[in-house]
Amino acid sequence: MSVDAVTVRAARLRAQRLREPDLPDLPSAVGHLLAVQGQELRPTLWGLSRRLAPGARTGEAPQVTEPVALRALDEGAFLRTHVLRPTWHLVRPDDARWLLELTAPRVARTMASTEKQWGLGDPTAAIDAVADEVALGARTRPELAAALVARGLVADDAPGIVVTHVLMHAELRCVVVSGPTAQGQHTYVPFDERVPPGYGPLGGRFDREAAVLELWRRYLPGRAYATAKDLGQWCGLTLAELRAGLAVLLDTGEAVLVPGRDGLDGAALVSTPELHDAATRPTVPQQDVALPAAAPPSGPVVDLLCGYDEVLASYRETRGVLGDPRAPEPGRIGAFVHTVAVDGLLAARWRWPARPPHDGEVEVQWQRDPEPSERAAVRQAATALAAYLDAAVAG
Repeated sequence: MSVDAVTVRAARLRAQRLREPDLPDLPSAVGHLLAVQGQELRPTLWGLSRRLAPGARTGEAPQVTEPVALRALDEGAFLRTHVLRPTWHLVRPDDARWLLELTAPRVARTMASTEKQWGLGDPTAAIDAVADEVALGARTRPELAAALVARGLVADDAPGIVVTHVLMHAELRCVVVSGPTAQGQHTYVPFDERVPPGYGPLGGRFDREAAVLELWRRYLPGRAYATAKDLGQWCGLTLAELRAGLAVLLDTGEAVLVPGRDGLDGAALVSTPELHDAATRPTVPQQDVALPAAAPPSGPVVDLLCGYDEVLASYRETRGVLGDPRAPEPGRIGAFVHTVAVDGLLAARWRWPARPPHDGEVEVQWQRDPEPSERAAVRQAATALAAYLDAAVAG
């Protein structure tokens, strides 16, 4: 059975847990999505909090606020490192080692063109020095930069990209990973201090073919429908390798191939059988249902998304299903790097506030004329953001 853009968009919002959120805590949200792009850390953590079961957000269970989210990262419940692509991602500790083994070589090759342009050499000696430093305790980037200069491994007037690439390579080689915040700054600690031995779901030995299968198995449940190209852009692996793994899953019935139509013409979408069945199941008439159906939203649903939220970053070939036909996809203007979705369609950009929006407002650049009900829905979302951030001010 083929699927159209409306069906795919709704299925993605549910699979991503932006609709019907039911995840118990932030580490579970990270694990559900496998890896979460995270260079905009505070907006990323806010986005993850919106995927939690309502009780975890409203006080029926311990409320998730920004300090709670940052504390979980500090304590290593999930980690922040460079993996999949040359950018920060959040991952669970038991997923860090196998994902790095799988994707780090491709990330390093991607970095090589920049390193050649800057004339950067072999970073091994500098990485060894970084390992020596973090063995003595958590170190901030400025502290590690100073140590590299003191050892004569980095020039005092070297551009910042030199230290950046040294630290990225140290992450890719499983030497360092994120540690607790020190005076508001990100720190690095020894990788093995925070990541358990072995390769998580793969066991004690890394097997590349098994890792590609695990990648598909973990990617799809949080994405609903995606193409091999979508996954390739997300993880950085070659299409040949991904398609070989997909063929195995199709043969075993763990995945299904679904043609797209009506906005997805020509797309070969991959899903799990369970998610596809749920997305295409006929609606049961109300009189045949023993319990009343949940009331539909009384107005538009607004998501204040990080600019790199996984509902955006997980797809490239088929990201267009989020496009608002009334407006082009919002461009990034100045500090307005984040995205406002109205009923799942990209309608505006917003700026992360300098302080909690107590008046129920955030700064928004609309790409079309909003309805009054849409402005009201933005204020409602901003009020939730204020509650999430308020504890950071109070604490």
